[in-house]
Amino acid sequence: MPKTPPRMYRIPRPLALALWLGASGVAAASAPAASTVDADTYRAEMSAAGPYKIGAGSVRVSLTAKQQFHINGEYPYRFKASPPAEGVSYPKPVLERADGQFAEKTAVFNLPFVASHAGQFAVGGVLNLSVCSASSCIVHKAPLNVTVTVQ
Repeated sequence: MPKTPPRMYRIPRPLALALWLGASGVAAASAPAASTVDADTYRAEMSAAGPYKIGAGSVRVSLTAKQQFHINGEYPYRFKASPPAEGVSYPKPVLERADGQFAEKTAVFNLPFVASHAGQFAVGGVLNLSVCSASSCIVHKAPLNVTVTVQ
């Protein structure tokens, strides 16, 4: 009985490229430089300005109240960083209200991090927030994560 040759499969070019890039250790697509939680009453965002150098850097965590809502003047705002990726550390993993800048409709924190070597690293955490209108206050937790590129 004659041997049947092995079957050849054709892989679509984009898939082949993605597999090749993945096998070489290079990301096939760049990671987002911003993460957003967009609710009816607020917008929370984390953004990375990189590329960063080995050593200290920071990402911006911002909150904007929408419509008739405003920043709650009495709420203990807090940003708690997620456990750091290997090669990254947080000098201050928990940011309290005193660490941010607050106005009527906006709040901003800068989350510092230290990268020990070059690469792409996940940076993020959870923003505990509250926005109020004349009739109600809303309390939420907004998970925010970005990938930073360190050269």
